[in-house]
Amino acid sequence: MPASRLPLCLVAVVASLIGALSGCGGGGDSPAIPRPPSEPLRVLVPAYFYPLPGSPWEQLARSAQAQPSVGITAIVNPSNGAGKQADAQFTQAIGAFTQAGGKVIGYVPTGYGASAQSDIRLHIDRYLAFYGRAHISGFFIDEMAATSAALGFYRQIYGYIKGLDAGLQVVGNPGTLPVADYAAVADTLVTFEGQAGAYSRFDPQPSHGWVYQHSNGKQAMLVHDASDCSTMQASLRTAASARGHAGWVYATDRHYDFARNTGNPWAGLPAYWNRLLDTVDALNKGQDLPAC
Repeated sequence: MPASRLPLCLVAVVASLIGALSGCGGGGDSPAIPRPPSEPLRVLVPAYFYPLPGSPWEQLARSAQAQPSVGITAIVNPSNGAGKQADAQFTQAIGAFTQAGGKVIGYVPTGYGASAQSDIRLHIDRYLAFYGRAHISGFFIDEMAATSAALGFYRQIYGYIKGLDAGLQVVGNPGTLPVADYAAVADTLVTFEGQAGAYSRFDPQPSHGWVYQHSNGKQAMLVHDASDCSTMQASLRTAASARGHAGWVYATDRHYDFARNTGNPWAGLPAYWNRLLDTVDALNKGQDLPAC
């Protein structure tokens, strides 16, 4: 799909929805949850906007330079994948962002296991050929299935990428909690993609307790409809809680209605972008969150 359009796998997670936020930012931590040592939170940005002058790509570069302690990874999507040739605007934007300290991963659609492996490999190869390994840190495997039936399909993709370069990051996006074996076919899994209200009740227990056997870097969340700064902070606190156990985070005030397929939450950065970065930095340092 065009870079300005939504990925097809936007789904609001309604798996194991029990409990509620405790207070303004409560994550409902439970002392019974075994939690491996946590990695610092990192920001994962669906940067599905064209890098014209004055675009959010310039803000991404400024932010990466201004806040080097907050790791920012942008998902680049030139044309529902790599496209057929390098785009000079993306070349410039990606170069400026990575030079400022950010990381870029390439968007790769997979049709929930229905796409041809040859097409997927072509996307991967083109990203590296068009924009260079120095600027492409890995791949965002979108439209990922979540059931055992498609596991072999995604194992092939993971093996191909790691065969090119073991250092390439593989972020898979089922948008929901998959079966446990998916932990072996991606370095990180987006286990929630949906509205902030639903994420406030996100709980992998008891049916997906496997997530607690891994570092929080195994899980990512992409939240939209976090209408204001306080809601954004509550979502990030849920991610950072023992219950949420997510290491990659993103929240936006932009709207998407799944039932009506209206809105595009990834068409720009949220109005509270700078405060989001400040909040991640504070959570990583164990400090009080900045005022909204």
